[in-house]
Amino acid sequence: METKEEIDCEALAADVVNKTRTNVLLTKTTMTSIADRSGFNRLTISKLLDKKKDMPLRMWLAAVYESGADPCEILSKAIRELSALADV
Repeated sequence: METKEEIDCEALAADVVNKTRTNVLLTKTTMTSIADRSGFNRLTISKLLDKKKDMPLRMWLAAVYESGADPCEILSKAIRELSALADV
């Protein structure tokens, strides 16, 4: 898959984690349910969600699915938003 412009991967990862954190909070998803699904401990998950930088894919997917979100939608939205900012 080719992209027309350079995407800042660090900014993209931070935005995706931020969107996931927001969804986890809005849906009152527990760190325990994410931990059970991902195999990571609750404290690690909480710290990485709060940093809003980056997290392992397995942990991110667990957080997304446990909160009822669509991983493709979150990622697509973040890419569109970053692309729009790059065009300005």
